[in-house]
Amino acid sequence: MGDYDSDEETSQVEKLRHAKVPRGMFVSGWDDDADELIEEDKNPQASIERMILWAVNENRLSEVREILKLDAETANARDNDGYTPLHRACYNNFIDIAKLLLQYQANPNARTEMGWTPLHSACKWNNADCAQLLLQFGADVNADSDGKQTPLHITATVSNCRNTATVLLLDRYIKGRKENVSEDTAAVIARRTGMSYPIFEISHEAYDCETGLID
Repeated sequence: MGDYDSDEETSQVEKLRHAKVPRGMFVSGWDDDADELIEEDKNPQASIERMILWAVNENRLSEVREILKLDAETANARDNDGYTPLHRACYNNFIDIAKLLLQYQANPNARTEMGWTPLHSACKWNNADCAQLLLQFGADVNADSDGKQTPLHITATVSNCRNTATVLLLDRYIKGRKENVSEDTAAVIARRTGMSYPIFEISHEAYDCETGLID
């Protein structure tokens, strides 16, 4: 990887402005089932898409902004697993970068190869602020990934998920009793895995009611 902290007169992003580089993708190494580190890209300056993915992952807000000004379409760049800059920002809870990407029309419902949206990524790490931001920008609170895992299912796998679970369960469109492919609701998973399961009682059917005029 190049020395991005050097005092070179011309920045790496400025070099991309004039370089003839391919638009390409790289394998991120992200795994939907394990807490593995993202595979380091050895040559992020090879393309502008790889550059923004690297810059987001390194929390380089100024460089992300510069790249977006150069090419706004990079807000929806993808690696070979389908992860976008917004997935990475929400995975890492980089709220300022997430806001910037959304301002540049990043898709809040972009899907990875495994069907994860940025909201799934935020929920995986209990990043409630990013989850709330995504919902404000139109993220599907009930999006199914492979295995019919919704963001709420993913949240339930986190031991102390109180903040993110509250954000999701208070969304007007939440379907809290959706089942995954194993026929588990998020509440069932939460009761098995952590201390925050009482929060999931908000989705209990006993709290459903219909209102209308009384004859």
